[in-house]
Amino acid sequence: MQVKTVRASSVKEAMEQIKDELGSDAVLLHTKKYREGGVLGGEEMIEVTAAVDETQARVPRSSSAYVPPTAPILPSNVLNQYRMTESMPMEGATAIPARSVLPAYEAYTAGGATLEPYATASTVPYPAEPYAMPATAVASPQPPTAPYAVPSGAAEQSPVPVAPKVSPETPPTPPTHDGSVERIRLLEDELAQMKTMLASMMAANQPKETISIQDALRRQDVREGLCADFAGKVPIADVNMDSLDPRASSVLASYLSRVMKFAEGLQPGARSARVFAFIGTTGVGKTTTLAKVAAHFVLEKSLRGALITADTYRISAVEQLKKYAEILGLPVEVVYSAADLKKSIARHRSKDFILVDTAGRSQYNEFQMDELRELLAAHPHMEKHLVISATTKEADAADIMKRFSLCKPDRIIFTKMDETQTIGMVLNLLAGEELPLSFLSNGQSVPDDIIPATADRLAELLLRE
Repeated sequence: MQVKTVRASSVKEAMEQIKDELGSDAVLLHTKKYREGGVLGGEEMIEVTAAVDETQARVPRSSSAYVPPTAPILPSNVLNQYRMTESMPMEGATAIPARSVLPAYEAYTAGGATLEPYATASTVPYPAEPYAMPATAVASPQPPTAPYAVPSGAAEQSPVPVAPKVSPETPPTPPTHDGSVERIRLLEDELAQMKTMLASMMAANQPKETISIQDALRRQDVREGLCADFAGKVPIADVNMDSLDPRASSVLASYLSRVMKFAEGLQPGARSARVFAFIGTTGVGKTTTLAKVAAHFVLEKSLRGALITADTYRISAVEQLKKYAEILGLPVEVVYSAADLKKSIARHRSKDFILVDTAGRSQYNEFQMDELRELLAAHPHMEKHLVISATTKEADAADIMKRFSLCKPDRIIFTKMDETQTIGMVLNLLAGEELPLSFLSNGQSVPDDIIPATADRLAELLLRE
């Protein structure tokens, strides 16, 4: 075999030199681009290495145009290698050895045309299986395993047979003894069961997930602004304190006492009866709350009092309050106007307390709101408690507070604390407000399910799981 390396300023010029030196039957082994005169400057050159079988007659260069043959000149895998190589960039690295034939190149470069490796797909078909060659360039070219001799008159003969591609041999399956496979499978199953049991035991011994006070507030739907305010007003160590830590409640209570007000229940009059009125929308639990407060005064403090109801709209409202009054041993009166209320209060002024139940009013009904304001004006020193259900949407609760402000409430009570998972609304509505919190109601039981509002108690509810 005769090997020749030429250098030229273009691929076409290099191919012309190869044809002059080795003839048209030469096989292209390697191509590389480089710069003459240094990496950063000089002229770009092409280095081409080709080979030809010395036993093959040299084909003289012909000036006539090349006519494509009717059959492949070389095996299709050789041409496929050439296609793959030409489609990859040659800049900066040694390219993969290319195996091609100059007649095929002549067909594409005749008349100054550029080489399009895949244009001969109709003339030279691809092999049934892709050529197994890595898609990356290698450090050094590998010479062809054997030269391809093209006999004279190849166009009239059948193509040279392609050596079958040897696929990697599949390693033989090692012989197994009777029962060994089954024993291995049983051991693997037993090992998997042991790992599962161990994982379960470790999970059971893991400490409970730690939730900081700040995260606990977020879980209660406290506004992010208040969470940030809490973090800014307490030490960082307390912010990240576990919400289940015994000290967490006192840390949060200290913050609550700084941002909102607490009334801590109701205080009876010292010299004359103190009048308390319960106002709010329908269905928030005004009557039940009144009964709980009355039971607290009578059963725990042994005070004397009277009950008055102006709720003549709701069915059985009067009967419900009379039943509570009968159990507690308190007198009850029904009023229909502000004048009736004024007279009833005067009759019981010698008592320790007077509790007034009002009908539920819609905050959007101006007539009802005017009627309520007129009723509450019957006594100048009446302490008005706005009752809101904790299950109310925060936006609606804020609107209720705004519209009932025309009645000038003195305290606020949140009921149905047991019917919701989140009570952050209480803090969201009262933070920065002058309206103090007096009671928290958490059930229907009379008189048990009512809590005088304190910072400590509210903190415990906010940190509950």
